[in-house]
Amino acid sequence: MSLSVLELARHLEMLDVSPEKMMFGKLLTELSGMSEERVKSAARQVPINGLCELIHQFKIIVEERRGERVQELAEQISNDGFSAEDLRLFLSQRNN
Repeated sequence: MSLSVLELARHLEMLDVSPEKMMFGKLLTELSGMSEERVKSAARQVPINGLCELIHQFKIIVEERRGERVQELAEQISNDGFSAEDLRLFLSQRNN
């Protein structure tokens, strides 16, 4: 059974993966791989208040993603049998 485009869009929307979100994600991924000059050129077409809002939102997302990544690493380290103290000790010895 194949879904119509509208049915697929509704299904994706229920999964919190709407076509707009998917396309925006692809656009951001593509933009992240572009040269500095191309990014600057595109950014010059956006009003300053829009750029400021984007920067603010990206900072929030980076902090959230950083926290998620730290949690993933902590779980991996724990699953491997190491404690947070083991990691602290290792890092302090490495920095000396």
